[in-house]
Amino acid sequence: MLAVPASASNIAITVENQQVKAKYNLSLQQNVTQIPDLTASVSMASDQKLSSAFSNALKVNNMTATPSNLTVNVESKGEWLNLTTSLTVTNVTVRRGDVLAVDMAWKAFNVSTNLETGNLSYNTVGERYFLPVTSFYANASRFITRPNATFSGISFLVNSTAVSAQTAENYVGNFTVFDFRALQPSLDGWPRTYGVTNDTTAWRFAPTIPLDFAIEAQRANHTTRLFAKYEYDAEVSVSGLARTQGNTVLIDVGSGRREWAMVGIVAITVIVAIAAQFMFRAKKKRFVKSRW
Repeated sequence: MLAVPASASNIAITVENQQVKAKYNLSLQQNVTQIPDLTASVSMASDQKLSSAFSNALKVNNMTATPSNLTVNVESKGEWLNLTTSLTVTNVTVRRGDVLAVDMAWKAFNVSTNLETGNLSYNTVGERYFLPVTSFYANASRFITRPNATFSGISFLVNSTAVSAQTAENYVGNFTVFDFRALQPSLDGWPRTYGVTNDTTAWRFAPTIPLDFAIEAQRANHTTRLFAKYEYDAEVSVSGLARTQGNTVLIDVGSGRREWAMVGIVAITVIVAIAAQFMFRAKKKRFVKSRW
């Protein structure tokens, strides 16, 4: 089957049966350079560097957070890179009576290590693939006012805003795919929803775009535009009714209590509806009699 670039990136973190699982569908689009064509799968069981990189990154915000069952599926072709990553995060839950506390501070982790499979660097993409091209144009921009210069104008854009050549080099050179520090804001500030039909509480967040970069170079009557873009949104969801306290999710796991509470709420709602309908009909009958 022919691989195709994903249209968007998303992160899904779920808590079910007191287990925390995370899945990252990440997609990068660019035309700055040609990324090596590759389809591969790597795991922490076979790649010690991958295992150590994620273990160290998760512990920055939670010393006990530990990754397990970590796998990364890699697909790349010329102008795009897709990474599908899944893992289980252990040692982040504590049960106190009927309440399960889940520490989600680890979610804002950053892997800065160069991770490779085959001839592809799939994490430090900025330093490996974007920086050499950006440095070429940064150097060329110093000579645009000279006679016989190759380019008549060069612009560097970050989030559609013009920046200096040095700022552009720093921006792309420090970019890594597994950088989720944009998810730092606590869950208290993420919009929360509760689905009655599926009994699920969810928090969703769309951070600022981690990579939105462009180079515009004018040469004679032609303008070359190079770009690189990478963005994602995130969702944390749990089975049942839950609330947050900072970056901690508090879930009622009492045996049967939540279920009986839900039944009670539904029952009360039905009774109130029936009573309201009965009173309306009675009032309507009295109104009709009074007219006669």
